[in-house]
Amino acid sequence: MDIPRRSVRYRNSELNDFLRSRSFSRRDTVFGLFGIIAVIGWSYVILMSDALQINEVRATGLQALDETDVTKEVFRILDDRQQWRPWPKRHSWFLDEKALETVLRERLFAANVTVKKHFGQSIDITVEERAKRIIFHSRQQYAWVDLHGIVTSELNETEKKDAQARLLGHRAANANDAPIIKRNLDEGISQGFTTGDVREVKEWIELHDSLRKAGMEFREFTPPTVSSTQLEVLAQNGEEVIMDITASIDMQVKTYQSFKKTDEGEKKLYDYIDVRVPGRVYVKE
Repeated sequence: MDIPRRSVRYRNSELNDFLRSRSFSRRDTVFGLFGIIAVIGWSYVILMSDALQINEVRATGLQALDETDVTKEVFRILDDRQQWRPWPKRHSWFLDEKALETVLRERLFAANVTVKKHFGQSIDITVEERAKRIIFHSRQQYAWVDLHGIVTSELNETEKKDAQARLLGHRAANANDAPIIKRNLDEGISQGFTTGDVREVKEWIELHDSLRKAGMEFREFTPPTVSSTQLEVLAQNGEEVIMDITASIDMQVKTYQSFKKTDEGEKKLYDYIDVRVPGRVYVKE
């Protein structure tokens, strides 16, 4: 029995369509693979490109710090990160500015650090420095102390007269003046003497900065001892203000300032004013 040609032609057309679709499918697959490879290749080129890796640090606001040291510290922080990443550690696209600011504040012992990236090879860093040394006042002695708590030298006569002018209230301290820390010791101090460890000295400087930031005008302060949290601040007017370092310095300063604006606070100077208890002020005439 003969097979109708029409039926054969239908099956051939169907077969041709199938083969043609298979051909298009293979071609699409090949093009798709080439596309994926191209995307991966270009992504790799972009990620590994030297043009996007940080190689320049521009630092401003420096006083005691050296720009070279700041640059080395930035690269050390970036290169020492342990988390695995498929891109170079110095890649500008993936730089976490806030995280870098936090680490730099600690490493540089700075009051504030601001990082701004430019998605290229450079970043800008603005540093607000803290004091890098203090004046240690013990009885009738005045000495320079570094961040390690070591006495580097006693103040010369000019420096001593200037410090005493501040302590007597003849002039107010300015932003560039070193903090004066009082602690009456039973022994004399000289070059090489240890007044405290690194942690203590940094805490003293941070307390000094916190008081100034809160708007407190003062001559010097006596920091807490190991077994105490009491902070004794000699205000600019000569009053001793007693605070607690475990409470908000800002709130205690505001309490003191508010009290001095009252009739009772304005009428006289007190031997001391205690603002450690929230909402209360204790005075000694």
